[in-house]
Amino acid sequence: MFKNKTIGYYIGLAGGALGIITALIYVIYTTSVGLFAPEVFVLMLLAVLSEVLVMFVDMKFLTLVPVLFFSLALGFHICDRVYMFQEMINHIYGMNEKGAILWLVILLFVLNAISAVAAIIAAFSDRNKAVAKA
Repeated sequence: MFKNKTIGYYIGLAGGALGIITALIYVIYTTSVGLFAPEVFVLMLLAVLSEVLVMFVDMKFLTLVPVLFFSLALGFHICDRVYMFQEMINHIYGMNEKGAILWLVILLFVLNAISAVAAIIAAFSDRNKAVAKA
């Protein structure tokens, strides 16, 4: 399975592995502080599952599906945290953002962005050495 694979394949594999780690950190953190957004978690899981599907099915445009899901998860997560940043910048802490941990939210942004970039790199690179040499 891993024979004759290029660096793009392994970058996509690493992005998927990082995506599952990010999803686990997200669900543990957000459920513990009451800030869980199910759409972000579902999109993260769909991204990881689609990355697994890409490893086994070799279709031309299927490699763009993980890019879509990772990007949507990042966008929804940023959109969900805008109020937290607004409250922290203006020093107005409302009932909505109890327990928000800034460094952990930024870590989740960065990890999700790295997964999205890895999926983009994997989507636009050859996956088999035989195809890359031809």
